[in-house]
Amino acid sequence: MDVEEILAELIPQVPRNVFTRWLSERVSLTWLDHDDDRLGMTRFEEGNTELVRRRRLSLDPGEITIGLHPRLLEEPELLRHTLAHELIHASGVLNHSKELHNAVDQIAPGVSISNSPMLQEMREQFLKQARVKSWRCSNCGYEWKRATMAKPLRCHKCARPL
Repeated sequence: MDVEEILAELIPQVPRNVFTRWLSERVSLTWLDHDDDRLGMTRFEEGNTELVRRRRLSLDPGEITIGLHPRLLEEPELLRHTLAHELIHASGVLNHSKELHNAVDQIAPGVSISNSPMLQEMREQFLKQARVKSWRCSNCGYEWKRATMAKPLRCHKCARPL
């Protein structure tokens, strides 16, 4: 399936937000550099001040560019999820909020890291660069090597909150 076809299929599913009605006319796609560390990005060409004004007055947002990582072509489900995420941003939901994540999951559910070589590579790269290399429980003293991006909520040994 072509990326433009996926875009045309996803746009009608985007929930009503301030810029939703202009998406089909204003969104254009581009490819990010192969060494970019982002899966996708959304850029409003009018700039921040003008964007705030247009949101407040519910005006046409102007040109919107969505950039996608070229490796997403290898993983169609991750491509759909990323494009849905960027379309929600383009519709006017600018922050990474619960509203954004719920809308994306309804349109194109996420891909688990275990099923995505690209996400696995990104996690490994993050863990190599992370300052915190291990976790230590202040209650029992147990220490374990960091294997996830998020901080654990409880100790693996005594189950006390960290």
